[in-house]
Amino acid sequence: MSSTIGVPSRCNARIAAIGGIVAIMVLSSVPGIAHAQDADAEETDPISLSLSETGLGSSIALNGQSGRTQITVPVPPGTGPSSLNAVLTVPAWLDRGWIDVESGNRPISRVALGGDAPTIPVSIPLAAVPVVDGAVTLDLASTLIPDAGFCPNVLDAQLRLLDARVDFTGVPSIPRTISEFLPPVLRQLTVFMPAQPNRDMISAVLTLTTSVIDYYGAQPVRVLVRPDTELQGSQPDKAFERSVVVAENKDAGAELIFPIDQSPPRLFVTGSGTALTDQTRLITSSISELAVTTKALAGASAPRAVLAPDSTTLDDLGIGTVTGKGDTTATASLTLDQARLGRSVSDVSLHLTGNYTPGVGSITAGVGGKTIASWSADDSGRLDQWVEIPNAELRKAITLDVSVEHPSDSAAGCDTQAASTITIDGSTVVRSGPSSTPAPLGFGSLPQALMPQFDVAMTQETFADTARAVSVVTGLQRLSARPIMPQVVSLDDALASSDPAVVIAADGGLPDSLTLPLSSSGATTFSIATQESDSESDSETSSSLTVDPGVSYASLQVTTTENNQALLVASSTGKGGRLDALLGWLDADPSRWFGRSGDILFAAPGIEPVSLSSGDLAGESSGESTEASGSGVDRLSVTLLGIAGAVLLVALVGAVVLVVRSRRSGRRRHRRRDDSPPS
Repeated sequence: MSSTIGVPSRCNARIAAIGGIVAIMVLSSVPGIAHAQDADAEETDPISLSLSETGLGSSIALNGQSGRTQITVPVPPGTGPSSLNAVLTVPAWLDRGWIDVESGNRPISRVALGGDAPTIPVSIPLAAVPVVDGAVTLDLASTLIPDAGFCPNVLDAQLRLLDARVDFTGVPSIPRTISEFLPPVLRQLTVFMPAQPNRDMISAVLTLTTSVIDYYGAQPVRVLVRPDTELQGSQPDKAFERSVVVAENKDAGAELIFPIDQSPPRLFVTGSGTALTDQTRLITSSISELAVTTKALAGASAPRAVLAPDSTTLDDLGIGTVTGKGDTTATASLTLDQARLGRSVSDVSLHLTGNYTPGVGSITAGVGGKTIASWSADDSGRLDQWVEIPNAELRKAITLDVSVEHPSDSAAGCDTQAASTITIDGSTVVRSGPSSTPAPLGFGSLPQALMPQFDVAMTQETFADTARAVSVVTGLQRLSARPIMPQVVSLDDALASSDPAVVIAADGGLPDSLTLPLSSSGATTFSIATQESDSESDSETSSSLTVDPGVSYASLQVTTTENNQALLVASSTGKGGRLDALLGWLDADPSRWFGRSGDILFAAPGIEPVSLSSGDLAGESSGESTEASGSGVDRLSVTLLGIAGAVLLVALVGAVVLVVRSRRSGRRRHRRRDDSPPS
């Protein structure tokens, strides 16, 4: 993104009418309006960005006695980095040490370390660090000397920078062109849209919000959707905030409009049909670099759904070459994300190529602490081995640990062992096949089970349902290292389609043919259903729980369509406010989308949302005994009783009456087509 800012001369006014939603706005007749660095500008306070805001996480680890790491921090145009401030954790065994900070092989600073305190504040000056392509890159190298006679584990994170923040001098510049509209760090995106949208408008808003989340990667961008009736009189954006106004108009285009002199402009995108969606893709597309004006018209740019390849490499997956080192044992760990592979996968195998420290010993490959392959090391030091990951060990993200171990010399002293290393080349081939059923079924199957594209349907295509859909699809995009592709369709089409789908049903208006893992009769009876299959038939096992008085709730649930495609349903009983509260809880901390387990996210008044597994609650083995079935009911009782008890305690109501029963029926959860694969 260009950071060249033109120096403006003066501000003129003109009247603009865009889509009938803006009455009178103050516009600029030239690309610049007012100098962003005026003394009375709003952003006069010191600029400070946490590493979490820049997408680098909450801490920086330096492993081993000689640890190294590299970080790249974006620099907002108009500012310069002044210092990196953090709290440094120090191991108890440290006698003395230091951290060298370099940038481009140029020494920047040395931080002296001592073992007198478990944590110490550090401040690294950055004024001398060169800014290259709008960012500064820092290389941190630690040297730790332990107390006499102590041999630390080199695999441990010996140093960790916590609560790291970068302070900047200067004032962030105001964007003057569409190419400069998005800042390097974005805290909040606000989208204004009609209060009564049509399907094309909803599609455009979903495309805009997911593309922005994908553009910023790990940055925790907050997304707000507001009706265009609130545009006039709304507060101007701050330095790391942006607003986009989406309006329907026969004349398609994108234009920057400046509400006041010293605030970022708003981007107005207009059009109809697919042309409107094309304009929303402009700001995150590579062609935006050519939009060096305040107004542009984007051509057709709909990306094609790309089928995931059966064979790829670590380089193609963005993992690259991975190296591990240690004393007698060295481990190289690589994580395969099914979302990066582009689908739900099965039969995953890797042709490991690379090298290791030569010598007698053994090499092992493991997943989740389980050894899946082992072979002998030799004097060649060459790594050339196929490894298969069992389907039972597949998760959304699978970490493969490849270790080389050489015999240790028990008589050798600390630091006298020869260092071992193992390197897995980026050319290592990864092969996989499609999974006929999303594995694992549940939140662990998302978002890969929705790839390469998925349907979005709403029981009511209103502004409120659109805002809920934005919350869900942007949450799914945060889980993915690749862009997701939502397309808005009717509810009937979504449930009958051969594509996976997301359904928004805040009013609970779902067809009777759709069976969810958790359902209810009115507000008093919960029903848990799990799909079972054996060699002769598909069947459904269900258990239920009755509470008195009734409980209204909201949920996110993962199941399958009648065509055996993944289906995520966001629904509630009663009013849609229950679902809004659940989605608001997820939006308040984007990390809450990560680590969801089971197939149900359940929320009721007075308690924090809880993840549940229908299989754990109702028993999932088709051949289970009476005792096993009973234990499933017990789990259901304990879990839902705890939820109901918490709700009723908060509401200060009387006694809870529980009636628990289990039943097994031979009916299918969904009527499948003759050509549909069995689950």
